[in-house]
Amino acid sequence: MIIESAGLADIPVLCRHHRKMFLEMWALKGLSIDDARVQAVEAAYREKLEQEMPDGRCRAWVAKTDRQIIASGAMSLVSLVPVPGDLNRFVAYLHSIYTDSSHRHQQCARKVVERAIRECRALGIRRVLLNASDAGRRIYEQAGFCALPDAIRLFLDDDDDG
Repeated sequence: MIIESAGLADIPVLCRHHRKMFLEMWALKGLSIDDARVQAVEAAYREKLEQEMPDGRCRAWVAKTDRQIIASGAMSLVSLVPVPGDLNRFVAYLHSIYTDSSHRHQQCARKVVERAIRECRALGIRRVLLNASDAGRRIYEQAGFCALPDAIRLFLDDDDDG
């Protein structure tokens, strides 16, 4: 297995993996996603990759065996505020880490995460964030990630605009 940078030609596979990741995560929770919503998520992700990969705001990697992509993952560079422990305003958001079911437990996701972390170090990025699924939590913890007890979030509904 080799890990290499993904290019624009890999976007269809990256999008398929992104879709499968959500379908599997939701299924494990006993939830389902409407087909139209899944297609909308995949289309929005494709647009993100097409816009942000060329200028480096989003970087992705693929794991390959025999020229077949078996796993992938991506990282988006986000501008946030400097903090006392890190004066850099750029933070990496790791996302869309996925391994085909037939290649699980072969360290694919771990190697993609390690490659992303090396990229962050090379860029001088000190903060790497992600949202972990239950299935992926162990991989991230082994890489040094830890849960943030003081982080909270809010999703605004479409009808909450006043």
